[in-house]
Amino acid sequence: MIKSINGQHYLNLLDYGIRNLAQYKEHVNALNVFPVPDGDTGTNMLMTLQNGYSPLEGSSDGLPTLAKRFSAGVVFGARGNSGVIASQFFKGFSDFLSSFDDAGAPAIIEALSRGVSCAYEAVSNPVEGTMLTVVREATDYVKAQSEKGNVLTVDDVVAMFLKQARRTLENTPDMLPVLKSAGVVDSGGAGLVFVFEGMQKYLRGEPLAEVITSSASTATIDFTAFDRNSKFDFGYCTEFVLQLTCGKCEFDYDAFREELSDMGDSIVTVYENDKVKVHIHTRAPEQVLGVCHAYGEFLTLKIENMNVQHHEYRQTAPAAIKLHGGENAKVAVVAVAHGTLMGERFLEMGADVVIPGDGEYPPSAQDFIEQYEKLSVETIIVFPNSNDTGLAAEQSSRLYGKAKIIVMNTRADSQCYAALPLVDFAAEDAESMAEELQEAADNVTTVLIARAQKDAQFDGVSIEVGDYFALMNKTLLAVGKDSDTVALEAIEAVLDRDEHDILTVFKGVNATDTVNDKVYNLIASKYPLTEADVMDTGNALYELVLSFE
Repeated sequence: MIKSINGQHYLNLLDYGIRNLAQYKEHVNALNVFPVPDGDTGTNMLMTLQNGYSPLEGSSDGLPTLAKRFSAGVVFGARGNSGVIASQFFKGFSDFLSSFDDAGAPAIIEALSRGVSCAYEAVSNPVEGTMLTVVREATDYVKAQSEKGNVLTVDDVVAMFLKQARRTLENTPDMLPVLKSAGVVDSGGAGLVFVFEGMQKYLRGEPLAEVITSSASTATIDFTAFDRNSKFDFGYCTEFVLQLTCGKCEFDYDAFREELSDMGDSIVTVYENDKVKVHIHTRAPEQVLGVCHAYGEFLTLKIENMNVQHHEYRQTAPAAIKLHGGENAKVAVVAVAHGTLMGERFLEMGADVVIPGDGEYPPSAQDFIEQYEKLSVETIIVFPNSNDTGLAAEQSSRLYGKAKIIVMNTRADSQCYAALPLVDFAAEDAESMAEELQEAADNVTTVLIARAQKDAQFDGVSIEVGDYFALMNKTLLAVGKDSDTVALEAIEAVLDRDEHDILTVFKGVNATDTVNDKVYNLIASKYPLTEADVMDTGNALYELVLSFE
């Protein structure tokens, strides 16, 4: 039994919790409500927590330092909605513990409460029956048991939390009809349960199976891309975390940034809790390190030759961005695009920066911030264009202080496509303009057509792996063996219910060549007052996206 935790206990609790989640990551991913190929809740939560823990591994620091560092790491590295909510829970939890050298049961219970509050505050419209409910009810149960004198040790806290978390998780289908229809529990809540199960295993001294996990950053590097005759065009991508230390030069953040500005490009710096995270493209990393070493010691350090890694860095190359609004632009646009062709179209329509949204993992808060650094404007309008990207974008807006960030509530590329032409890059009142953009986006009805990655039951309809299905919000419009047929049924379902002036069909990479003529023929024969257009996007996730305006 442990009556209080110090820095090493805290580190071990995180280690066991994260490794236990890694062991069950695919199980959590499989709990995705719809059988779409983006069931990545477990992956996003794992990457988020690993981003906070990795810099701490092997550290002998005390609880205050470790808690602060973990808090900052999970916030900047949060990916996906599940990752953002988890990051905010652990931020509130860890920020409170950073006031203690040793934290007993009462402090940990209060830390859990702070974590719950922080998580709820991060979501504009909290939905019960999700991870939020799991952590809230589990925390309330621990508090109630503590008031009865039943919680005396750290072991008691974790055991009571887990007991109620499992109960609540099993009840989530009764709180959310969409979960009950699919016959699953909430995936984010399940992920949190696995984290706390790992913590309990540490407290009990139980062994934890080693899990080998793949990482998005792990890749085979072709070092033949640079030899003795190569021209050194791009310099080095240099990244590190610097711990400011006593006895070294006095640190002035603004002066520090100014000093770095003459030493490279694509500079991103984050300063929090006496730690500085730096990303810079430079031809002389030794000079950058020399300057920074005068202020403290390096916690992490990575230097990569960008000629060798050029394919990884094209999206963040140091070339200056020519703003659509010109040199005097007051507004810039950042848009997430699913598919290379869609990204190119967004750039043509007015987006200043496009972030790929169809990679293996959704963009993190830090990914957004790196793009903001390229834009010297008063206001940046962000189109996240996905249900699983919005919270990371919102988190980035709270972390970035050099410009006003307005995150639009767009859940698909189709909404951005409708709103982008209305952007006024010289707008004096950006917030009013953003309201008009949101109105245009909300006027779009979007239907997503994808191929099922697993068997599922939804609203009494059986969906088999390999079937095509059409979703409008969370309403199932059609299911079938042929994507063209499903698309036509979905179009008829929408247009028979409401009149729409425009239908735009966004074709993914796996869409058939025959869908164009079938759509045009259907519209011409049955809905002549609706204008139809079909365009390629390069989207690898959805076969087709139907947009009705």
